[in-house]
Amino acid sequence: MDTEKIFQLIDRVLPFEACLYHQILPLSIEGNTLHLGMVMLDDVAALDYARRMVGYQNYLLAPQSLSSESHHTILTTYLNYSQNRPTPPKPPKPPEPPKKPDLHSKETLVVESPDELEWEECHKPAARSLQNTIPDPHHALPALAISTRYSEEPIALLSQLPPSRLIQELLGRVLGNGIGRLFFDRQEKHGRILWSQNGVLQSVIEGVALSKFQALLDELKQLTHLPLTPVTEVQQVEIERSYQRDRVLLRLRITPSANGEQATLQVLRGAALKFYQKQQLTTLSRDALSIAQKLRQKMDELHNHTQTATPLTVDQLQPDMVPALNQVLQIVEQQLTELKQIRDSYNKEN
Repeated sequence: MDTEKIFQLIDRVLPFEACLYHQILPLSIEGNTLHLGMVMLDDVAALDYARRMVGYQNYLLAPQSLSSESHHTILTTYLNYSQNRPTPPKPPKPPEPPKKPDLHSKETLVVESPDELEWEECHKPAARSLQNTIPDPHHALPALAISTRYSEEPIALLSQLPPSRLIQELLGRVLGNGIGRLFFDRQEKHGRILWSQNGVLQSVIEGVALSKFQALLDELKQLTHLPLTPVTEVQQVEIERSYQRDRVLLRLRITPSANGEQATLQVLRGAALKFYQKQQLTTLSRDALSIAQKLRQKMDELHNHTQTATPLTVDQLQPDMVPALNQVLQIVEQQLTELKQIRDSYNKEN
């Protein structure tokens, strides 16, 4: 494999964060085809994400198997390469005349996510959206209690803290606005922790003892109500909490590896969370409509069969089938009514 070309593709096509999270790697480009290395070829979420991202640049995907060891080695080399390469000097900017503050202006927040988020979204720093605050105590989410004591200290100096304190300090850092991420990378003799914010690597804790590394994973499992037993296949869980009167979404992914468990914790807050939830609603709406169309098709087939079947055949239908279908339709009708009320209420507020 040509590591120099792979590094260029990570910079240009599939970012480091996405490769790390989904265990994928852009290997090469031939014509309009991108050869994608995948540790797990049956990972549908990883394939969908990669296909969507390269589709923006008019590339087709050609997935191929990639060993976990090769993936880990190349990303480690890329990380060292990216940290050590010189930063090009910025050209001096000409002085700008002072401007009057525009109280109605908007900022654009550029974010990166290895999942369903797109590359750009609008963010209003001065006024918080009703969807991202928790004003109503009747609909309040469980509070996420985070206590930090060393928020001014470099993260790399916190490795001596006990696991229960260290996880608090780490969470305190990733709970900033946008997309925060912690990657717990288990190696043969020790572990390391990578912290990134909005797709930019912030800091790395190297040489974490494996006993402490596992204790940190157990802290995350307890936070997200996962069993503490080691996983044998990928486990994913999402929990939504209230933090400083904002909604935050914590997405934990535990992955088995040759050396044991490793994990990625993604935290979405503010505009990033709102955009992610919008995409989730779009996907669920599309899936619900598809299922409804299939149900109608099956009901048409059932109706046609009963019209042409003999009385004896119709009598052999399951006696509770029609009442059960009717009950399902009543529940769906009630949920549709509630959805319409929510939509109408939202339209009035906006």
